[in-house]
Amino acid sequence: MGVNPTRRRVTRAFCLFLLATCSCSLLLFGQKVPACKGPAELERAISSHPSAGAYNALGAYFGQQRQFSCAVSAFESALRLEPKSWEAHYNLALTYLEKGSAEKAVRELRIALPLRSDTPLTNVALGTALRQLNQLDEAVAQFKTALTKEPQSVPALDGLTKTLIDQKRYAAAITYLQNAPSNEALQLNLAIAHSKSGNTAEALQILSRMVKEQPSSAQAHSNLGIVYTQQGRYREATDEFREALQLDPSDDVVRLSYVKALGVLAEFQLALPIIREYTARKPKEFEGLYLMGVIDRGAGNYAHAETVLRRAIALNPNHYDVRYNLGFVLARLGRPAEARRQLERALQLNPNSSEAQFQMAGVLRTLGEREKAQEELKVFEQRKQESVKQNVAATRANQANDALRAGDVQHAVELYREAIAQDPKNGRTYYDLALALDRLGDRNSERDALEKAVALDSTFAPPHNQLGFLSLEAGQAADAEQQFKAAIALDPQYAEAQNNLGVLYGQQGKNKAAEGLFRQATENNPQYAQAFVNLGLTLAGQSRFADADGVLQSALKIEPKNTKALTARAMVLTRLSRPSEAIENFREVVELDPTSAGAHLNLGIAMADQFNLEGALAQFSEAVRLDPNSSAPHYNKGRVLLDLQRNQEATPELEAAVRIDPNAADSLYLLGLIEKQSGNNDESIRLLERVVQLEPNNCDALYKLGQSLSRRGDNAGAIVRWRRVIEINPEYGEALYNLARLLAASEPDEANRLQARFVSLQEKQHAMDRAQTLGNFALASAAAHDFPQAISQLKEGLQICGECTAGLLLHKNLGLIYCRSGDLKNGRAQLLEARKLAPDDPDIEQALRILEVAKP
Repeated sequence: MGVNPTRRRVTRAFCLFLLATCSCSLLLFGQKVPACKGPAELERAISSHPSAGAYNALGAYFGQQRQFSCAVSAFESALRLEPKSWEAHYNLALTYLEKGSAEKAVRELRIALPLRSDTPLTNVALGTALRQLNQLDEAVAQFKTALTKEPQSVPALDGLTKTLIDQKRYAAAITYLQNAPSNEALQLNLAIAHSKSGNTAEALQILSRMVKEQPSSAQAHSNLGIVYTQQGRYREATDEFREALQLDPSDDVVRLSYVKALGVLAEFQLALPIIREYTARKPKEFEGLYLMGVIDRGAGNYAHAETVLRRAIALNPNHYDVRYNLGFVLARLGRPAEARRQLERALQLNPNSSEAQFQMAGVLRTLGEREKAQEELKVFEQRKQESVKQNVAATRANQANDALRAGDVQHAVELYREAIAQDPKNGRTYYDLALALDRLGDRNSERDALEKAVALDSTFAPPHNQLGFLSLEAGQAADAEQQFKAAIALDPQYAEAQNNLGVLYGQQGKNKAAEGLFRQATENNPQYAQAFVNLGLTLAGQSRFADADGVLQSALKIEPKNTKALTARAMVLTRLSRPSEAIENFREVVELDPTSAGAHLNLGIAMADQFNLEGALAQFSEAVRLDPNSSAPHYNKGRVLLDLQRNQEATPELEAAVRIDPNAADSLYLLGLIEKQSGNNDESIRLLERVVQLEPNNCDALYKLGQSLSRRGDNAGAIVRWRRVIEINPEYGEALYNLARLLAASEPDEANRLQARFVSLQEKQHAMDRAQTLGNFALASAAAHDFPQAISQLKEGLQICGECTAGLLLHKNLGLIYCRSGDLKNGRAQLLEARKLAPDDPDIEQALRILEVAKP
């Protein structure tokens, strides 16, 4: 039994009303509603000058008085006068929440949300309403949004962590609460999360401290009592429950917990008056009647126990414990035939109950059915023997675990099989066997063991996850998805299954779903580095490089020597134009794994991008040595040798790349260039034709092929290729120029048009160069805090640029600099212009989100 949030006195949401201190009575457009009386002062004000603000104040007054229907009418009147009033929609929603109309509250809050997106209050209220409707995922999203607006918001943290606990995501709740502000509600949530995750020692420590610091907190005492029951410390539990009831006599949840604890301690006389008072107040509640029967039975009040247990059965006829207890009581009352019927029904509900089996044997003996009694005792003894076998099996399984940890996998498999022979219905041993078989690479036997584990224990999540992993490995995506989802449904905080399902969705291009799963995995297990790596890679795949860098740094805090995280971060740093840091990360990967060809290859590429060609050559050469049968190391070594003008050395590397991968277009292209530079025109044409076959839209290959054809005298062939180039890229200047020159004699009109396009392109390029120069000057001015000069330079750049490709960066920088100078209106306008040119730019989106929050 985990710590349960005890029933609290309702905290009235109307404390959030903006105008809650006003007092008034309700007049709707001059029409007085007799049922809704308020102070005459506000009544007169509304009668003479009705306004949305006055009706809002009136609604708040009625809310304080808990006259919810009157409050609803007042807020609706405010909305008739001012339909876009955030306060009215928000306060009306809170009223609906108080009335228990969560659906209506959600409707009003969805309207209120865009009216004032800067406040976390709307998100918190919406999250609360969605939680009441059991729409937990969306509730979590709303609470998280509130925390982006106010990271230390206690209501948001309280709502979020309660919802995570509802979802059984206890580790995630603990993560959010560990560094939360000091607050009683949050500390209670933390204790509850620890308790439900099985960490009762931590829960006990938190609650003991709370009781010491806040001795008048009934909730702290009651939850401490529940933790004591988890630890089997019922004497301490009763003390805490008794104290909680003295502080809050209205809490019936604690009252029943107190009775249960007294029953465990066999203090039936103490429990009797408490449970009798409870059942007198709630004569038709099943749990109270059942407990009353148990306590009466323990106290020897069999006749009264029979009465209340029969009333309990009438409410829930399929409850094993009630049937068993009634059978026990009837046997003690000397009515064995009736007792037999109840015990038979109990055994139908729970066929493995040894206590019911034993009682049944006694009843049958009393009825003179000695043979049947002996049969029941025989079954009882068999179950005792099975229990002994289970103990032997547990010993074998522990020995197998030790062998597996020691690396003796084959012996572990043998011991697991021995354990299963003793206890063939233990699904968890089958799962452990499957993991050992996985280490041996016996996939078929592993799958058989996992399927057996699932069949024996349908509530155990890990076999589903491992089955999903095997299916994912085998390319069976649909089955993998089904298994991962089953694992998560059984254990909502199963980070590994969430990570694996995220990987599957990432492979299918479902990036948003994958991101959500990776985030859940990192929340549910903050030490799970692989989930952080996968989240970082997913964000990077969406060009959200700054976000990806932060996530990958989290992975490296957990595992500083994680080569996958280091590699991913180095690639992200490259995209963030931080090449020196990227190279350092790549170097660290090489130091950690010097035999990895991929690590040397990545470092070489990064060094080549920074023009350290000799350093890159050394890394590519080592990659070739480590993995001579891979095309990429040979290609990159050939490329850097070509850049170093060592063509003769480059050729065999590029030829090796093509031998390994005949469709390596990049290698073929470079070989074509080498042959062209060497004057081997025919061989150059052959190679470049092959590139164009592989990549029909490769403008550079088409242009170079046209050059080689022209040199051979095949002007017609060159014309065809160059026309294709400018079809693909109308601004390919060299193709325009050379095609115009080649057509000058045969097709002068077309040649003139091409020449005019070339001249226009040159002018546009000149304008763009000037615009970019002004943009650079503007950045320097902004860095010196001369924002007027920066804005003037960017505006001039935009005027010169017109529709040139530099426009995006100019609009973006102008918007950001406007914002830095405090002109948010013009900043937003420029950023919106930039977004038209680049709808998916993450920097622009982030800046616009910040502006939305900052909007007055």
